[in-house]
Amino acid sequence: MMMVVRKKQLVIAALAIVIGTAGYINAGKNAETEAGQKYLGEAQLVGSGEVMQEENDFFSQARIDREAGRSRSIETFNTIISSENADSEAKASAQQGVLELAQNTETETAVENLLRAKGFEDAVCYINNGMANVVVKTDVLDSAGAAKISEIVTEQSGIAQDKIKIMEMN
Repeated sequence: MMMVVRKKQLVIAALAIVIGTAGYINAGKNAETEAGQKYLGEAQLVGSGEVMQEENDFFSQARIDREAGRSRSIETFNTIISSENADSEAKASAQQGVLELAQNTETETAVENLLRAKGFEDAVCYINNGMANVVVKTDVLDSAGAAKISEIVTEQSGIAQDKIKIMEMN
C-alpha cells in the first residue's frame, strides 16, 4: 500500500515538473536576429501590403506567448482536476498548480507595471519555480537600474535577489 502511495506522489511531482518546465521553456523561447538580439515575431497588417511593426514587438509577443503557455498549463491542470481516474492527491496538486500560476501572473503584472512606473520603457517578467527572469527595454542598464529592478521583484514576489536574472534589450 505504501509503495502505491509513493508511486502516485512521484507521478504527481513528475507531472508538476513537466508542466512547470514546459511553461518556462515556452516563456523563454525566442528567435534570434542577425545582431544577436532576441525577438519573438513581427506584427503584420494583412491585406495592406505594409508590415506594421510595434515599437515593443518583443515585449508584446513575449506576454502573448507567456499567457498561451499558462493557458495550456491550466488546461492540463483542469483535465487532472476533472478526471475521474485522478486520485484526491493528484487533484489537490493540480489545484495548487492553478493557484500558483494565478499568483505568478498577478506578481508578474505588478512587477512589469512598477518597472514602467520607475522609468523603464517596457519590461516583461517571468516567474517560475522560485526564480524570476526580467527583460527590460532600456538604452543602458547600470548597477543602480539593476538594483531597482531586483528590489521591485523581491518586494513583489519574495524571491531572493540571487534568484533574479535581468536582461536588457534596446
